[in-house]
Amino acid sequence: MPTTLERTLRRSADSFLLLPGAEWVTYLPRSGSTRRIRAVVVRTPVESMPAATGSTRPVFDVTVKNDSADGISSDEVDTGGDRLKLAPNVNERPRTTHVLSVVEHNAGTMVLRVQG
Repeated sequence: MPTTLERTLRRSADSFLLLPGAEWVTYLPRSGSTRRIRAVVVRTPVESMPAATGSTRPVFDVTVKNDSADGISSDEVDTGGDRLKLAPNVNERPRTTHVLSVVEHNAGTMVLRVQG
């Protein structure tokens, strides 16, 4: 049974993802079904991507609900193969990014670092 803190964090996540600024992204797990979820995307300056071409790709921190039905569960995320489709800038066409790491998570939300 969830603790009072866990219940509070889950309710807070629901409210947070309804705020202006939240947007729809598409979760593309390595295994499992693709799904659209609400997220808050923090867009950061371009960082170098270790590649033979020396290209650079933007990095995003994406906050989602830590839930396998309405978001992404921290138990299911695969940092080696999952992807998120999101707009690199507001009002731009979404493109596919790769999940690099889980920055942090609690019972309500999870922050993923993605690049692409």
